[in-house]
Amino acid sequence: MTAFWIAAGLLTALVLALISRPLLRQRQANHASRKALNTAIYRDQMAELERDLASGALSAADHATARDELERRILEDLADDGAEAVAEPRRLPRTAIALGLALPAAAVLLYLVLGTPAALDPAAVQASNNEQPTQAEVEKMVASLAAKLEKEPDNPKGWVMLGRSYKVMGRLDEAAHAFEKAGPVMETEPELMLEMAELSAARNEGKVEGKGLELLKRVLADQPDNPQALVLAGTDAYFRKNYAEAARYWEKVLTQVPPDSEDARNLSAGIEKVRQLMGDNAGAKPAPRESAQKAVATAGATSVSGRVSLAPALKDKASPDDTLFIFARHANGPRMPLAILRLKAAELPKEFTLDDSMAMSPEMKLSSAAELRIEARISKSGDAIPKSGDLAGELTPIKPGAKGLKLVIDKVVP
Repeated sequence: MTAFWIAAGLLTALVLALISRPLLRQRQANHASRKALNTAIYRDQMAELERDLASGALSAADHATARDELERRILEDLADDGAEAVAEPRRLPRTAIALGLALPAAAVLLYLVLGTPAALDPAAVQASNNEQPTQAEVEKMVASLAAKLEKEPDNPKGWVMLGRSYKVMGRLDEAAHAFEKAGPVMETEPELMLEMAELSAARNEGKVEGKGLELLKRVLADQPDNPQALVLAGTDAYFRKNYAEAARYWEKVLTQVPPDSEDARNLSAGIEKVRQLMGDNAGAKPAPRESAQKAVATAGATSVSGRVSLAPALKDKASPDDTLFIFARHANGPRMPLAILRLKAAELPKEFTLDDSMAMSPEMKLSSAAELRIEARISKSGDAIPKSGDLAGELTPIKPGAKGLKLVIDKVVP
């Protein structure tokens, strides 16, 4: 902001200098004095009258009349010269001073009235950029879109947008209905076809069924290296207990992502998990005694509990209507939650318990993990998918059965 005002001041000073220079400079006449010129002319004319009188070309009476006329003209010109001398331009310092004061004041006034002064305040700009609609506002906009489409149903793009909105909000049946109303457009692009496949997986505990499965196969046939389609196909195979096929799909994706990325780590953990389920790991199946000991060790380890709170420094960034998600997932495995709890930010601080009854799939329970990552996130949009500006916190690694956890939401999602 300071740099802006400095630049504006320098430009204003330059303009004032250019405007004031003519007003402060002593201006000189750029032509010969008319008085001197006329005097020479009248002198010649008077001499000519005298010559005409002496030669007899002009009578005494005509000479006297012409002389009187010439003298009258001389007197008139003298009067005009006097007036011209009074009106001769001079320096105008008062005008320059008035302009120097009025011009900057007028510029500032016009900027305050017509400009955007708040744009000069970085804090105000950041606050404006961070403003997110509340969940109630989002639901109102979605309801408005749904009402509009009921009146104007021939709008495929509108139905796609509505379906995506319902999907994000977790209203899966309504999302399926909206995608159905969108019609053939859902089969025109791989992205839209995979939207249908993902929705089918969400509605069928990880399995892609019916039309969604047909569209997923079509995408894989046309784009066999499509990462999103491969991950989804691997997930479908996993929940169908076709672990070899799941590993094959995920290994193909693993070759496409940076080795040190979070995606690579998650894929590697998922592949290791399915290999263990296939019995491909070096240890094969544990001995009966080892199995019994493991069962005893994990008995009762079907839940975790604790207290979640919001860091004081972030209290002004959360509103009571924001959605609070608390969930558990594998510490180094697939990102799919093993248990999830949905609340309101107004309930913070909150005692919580996550257990196997909150699993999204019978095969993916909290008690099935050796180590957990416990996360909490405040979502402005109500979306389960993290977005920039959300508030988050996590604890890892946590063993199933842990109690008395202290989970603090202390960072902003970049």
